[in-house]
Amino acid sequence: MKIAILLDGAFVRKKFKKMYRRNIQAEDVQLLSQNILKRLNINPNDSYRVYFYDCLPCEEKSSLPISNRAFNFKQTPQFAQNTQLLKNIEKLPFFALRTGQLSFCGWRLKKQSYKKQETYTDDDFEPELQQKGVDIKIGLDMAWASYNNITEKIVLLTADSDFIPAIKTARRCGIFVYLFTLKHTVKIGLIENTDFFITEDIQTLLNN
Repeated sequence: MKIAILLDGAFVRKKFKKMYRRNIQAEDVQLLSQNILKRLNINPNDSYRVYFYDCLPCEEKSSLPISNRAFNFKQTPQFAQNTQLLKNIEKLPFFALRTGQLSFCGWRLKKQSYKKQETYTDDDFEPELQQKGVDIKIGLDMAWASYNNITEKIVLLTADSDFIPAIKTARRCGIFVYLFTLKHTVKIGLIENTDFFITEDIQTLLNN
């Protein structure tokens, strides 16, 4: 009985960093996937593939909001870290990397700077980045796996209710859909349209 695991990368990375105060590594992603199978009492040999969906790091150039000094995303530590993460995930056995693009939408004031009394500096702002192309790839892969009878079960790690139509399509095709939200609050419609809803947080799953 083949099962595909679909990981919403940005969601998983955010939950991991909030829990462990460090950036997720490829080994963490692999362990998470293995423990999901354990949690569902599924033999690892029945796993079809793990799909990790995330955006490639932003490569745009801009200028800082206060000083107007040149700013290049490719020269940031985050660019190097995220690039290496995706490369390492792509090398994992039975993993497939699906990438979208990050679009720079300007600078926004950091929450901790809202009540600042002094003059703003560049450090009071952070880039506003928008994902493009990730959600549609998750939906398309779910539909492809369903219509082509690739798997009998799909595990989806996300909190995004935009995937409800894709989930409905999978279930109409006879696919069982398991939803992991890592204890994130989600719309009830997302839960109602899945076959099995798992509430454990990411720490519980990694320590399984």
